[in-house]
Amino acid sequence: MKDKKRNSAKDAGYLQLNDRPSYSLDGKWGFFADNMGAFGLKRSRNVFEGLNPKLDNRAIEYDVDAFSEISVPGDWNTQEKEYLLFEGFGWYAKRVKLTAKELEAWQNEGRVFLRLDGVNYAVDVWWNGEPIGSAEMPFLPLSFEINPEKLKEENLLVIRVDARRLAHRIPSERYDWFNYGGLIRSVRLVSTPQTFIREASYHQTQILEMNRSGATVEGKCSLFIDGGEDLSECMLRIEIPEIGFFREKKVTKRGMRLKLKDLAVELWEPGSPRLYQAQVTLLKGGEVMDSIAQKIGFKQVEWEGTELRVNRKPFYLKGIALHEERLGAQGGKPRSPRDIRKLIDLAQETGCNFLRLAHYPYDEQWLEECDERGLLVWDEIPVYWEITYKDERTKRLIYDLAVRMVEGSRGHPCILCHALANETWDRPGRKSTMGQAFRAIKKMDPGIPSTAAFNAPYSGKAYDVESVDHSIYEFVDVVGLNEYGGWYSPPLQELPEANIVVGSKPLFVTEFGAAGPLGVSGKEDELWNLDSQKAIYEEQIALFGRCRELSGWTPWALKDFRSTLRANGFQKGWNRKGLVGPNGEKKPVFEVVTREFSQKETFPEKA
Repeated sequence: MKDKKRNSAKDAGYLQLNDRPSYSLDGKWGFFADNMGAFGLKRSRNVFEGLNPKLDNRAIEYDVDAFSEISVPGDWNTQEKEYLLFEGFGWYAKRVKLTAKELEAWQNEGRVFLRLDGVNYAVDVWWNGEPIGSAEMPFLPLSFEINPEKLKEENLLVIRVDARRLAHRIPSERYDWFNYGGLIRSVRLVSTPQTFIREASYHQTQILEMNRSGATVEGKCSLFIDGGEDLSECMLRIEIPEIGFFREKKVTKRGMRLKLKDLAVELWEPGSPRLYQAQVTLLKGGEVMDSIAQKIGFKQVEWEGTELRVNRKPFYLKGIALHEERLGAQGGKPRSPRDIRKLIDLAQETGCNFLRLAHYPYDEQWLEECDERGLLVWDEIPVYWEITYKDERTKRLIYDLAVRMVEGSRGHPCILCHALANETWDRPGRKSTMGQAFRAIKKMDPGIPSTAAFNAPYSGKAYDVESVDHSIYEFVDVVGLNEYGGWYSPPLQELPEANIVVGSKPLFVTEFGAAGPLGVSGKEDELWNLDSQKAIYEEQIALFGRCRELSGWTPWALKDFRSTLRANGFQKGWNRKGLVGPNGEKKPVFEVVTREFSQKETFPEKA
């Protein structure tokens, strides 16, 4: 199957899970590594047909029931040694067995979708030998509709994952992490009514009045209704029982944005996350067509001049940046909610109030956990380093990734900002391509600032982002600065005289740090040891203290992570800039950061 054919296809769009009935397909799958991309191109190698070379007495070059076993969710790279550096086509196969009772329920419920919570990179999907969709949408949830009549008691689901590094892709051919391939997140069947509420997102909170018990606010609920039903006689009902809110509105179109007025609520705040249960119901003639429940929160973000405010109060960001890589000697993508919680637990030990989920969208469970824990979040798409902005495929990918990410995250109160780039180089087409994506997400979620992480050179004893010709700087509301003083430039001995020029927008340091290989001691003025890593952190933190207008900082990174770019004797395929080692072994800098965070207020008093 050629890329051109795949790129012209689409999935069924973003499908919110909420409390819908679902059937998990997680567990053991059959897997075959197709390093030449030869399968799926001719009858003898059409894996999706599920033929058996012996039973069917055919010259078939595959046997899905003889594939190696692999776990889903999970990347293929860390499950078998021979797959560690594999970056080709991976064929997944699973026999999906339904009881007669289950089959009857699924066929009578309404509509059926296959939901992939996240894959890397592109997918082609077949159900019982028939194609049901293709998509090039890494990391983000995908959904493919299955005709209920095609469900049987014995079914074959085949998914081809294409994890090749190609110039037009996002990310492109080079990046400083290990881009694990495969069905990296959960897979499930989801049941919906014939006409249903595809999305309901509460966002755009505006505080009207503060009081002792909380605030009076207004907000928006963005909704999208999917299905062929005539909606002219339909009503939408929104209920938040705890505050006595009830509203009904006539449906005027499939995509609507309803205003919620004069809500007396307790605000969702960092460290104090107040959540409410909300219910959205679609009715026709008084009969319920669909109804979904979800947890929501009310939080306002403002930015003016160099000040960033949360719930009308100046906010100081005490952040931790990380990769979505599980703790353990092998690394790899999280395979369970427990893996995700362990990473967040470790970050919270520092006393942080913010997580930078770099450099691509993470599993939705991260946002759900942060909603519950009161941690603010930066989400990000993988527009990283060198990108082919003028390639039409790349343009479409950037736009689609930005829109899909915000569709999924804008209803989460933990979101502080949406990031669309990290350390990108100025190449032809950059401004127009990125401008289109920034404008789209600002229209979708105007109450949340857009951002990017910039790499400003050190010059004249200062880092000055505004002095650099960044063609996307004008699109961002708040600024992220990646700087590695002490590690790259300037050297450690010059850091006491260094400064950061904040400029005209809120700015926080989104990356700084140094490598500190576990068990290696040495001199502070020599790199590649834990002592120099600690010294660089201490001087960097002193630098941040001198910058009165800085909105906060985020070390890079929580843990050492795999990266094939890192190949010296200290690194051995790992970036060693973590606060902890691969297994969570704490380095001296972990205590440095924890101590400093304990002395910083989330909502500092103005001087």
